[in-house]
Amino acid sequence: MDNFEKVEKLVEKAGVSYEDAKAALEKAEGDLLDAMILLEKEGKAEAPKQSSYSTKYEQQAQYVSVEQQVENDRKSYDKEEQRRERKEKFRSGVAKIKDFVTSNFLLIKRNGDLVAKLPLWAVILIFVIAWHISIIAVIVSLFFGVSYSFKGEADMTTANNVMGKATSAAEKVKEEYNKL
Repeated sequence: MDNFEKVEKLVEKAGVSYEDAKAALEKAEGDLLDAMILLEKEGKAEAPKQSSYSTKYEQQAQYVSVEQQVENDRKSYDKEEQRRERKEKFRSGVAKIKDFVTSNFLLIKRNGDLVAKLPLWAVILIFVIAWHISIIAVIVSLFFGVSYSFKGEADMTTANNVMGKATSAAEKVKEEYNKL
């Protein structure tokens, strides 16, 4: 390596000007390492930062202690177990809803005679698709002697009481209208 190449290398590694690198190289009699040390002592070049290396696993970022690995595995297992429990609760809830809507029915009667028996899932589907038309149809039908009730495996007493009150209210309004 000739002097020009050494000066360029010193400029690159030390981050000094060409003139400072050439002067330091001349003082060091062409020795690149001595020139670098000389520039560092003069404060023109920054000394390399101290580094240390160890074979102890605690000091190595890529190594994890056995206790830490066990703790990480336990946390991962706990998260997986919680996910499984949530998934099972969801499935159980869906199964309960499915059983409820398939084992209960809406009975539609007119003047005491059964007109239709709809499964609850069909009633829900009709209300979801056309809720505005369905509500109007139910209210209007109450004035024409139609009554609604629920029957099935579930205790529908409260819902049937509400339907009975709606039917009674429609009958009262109809009677008041007929008095006019």
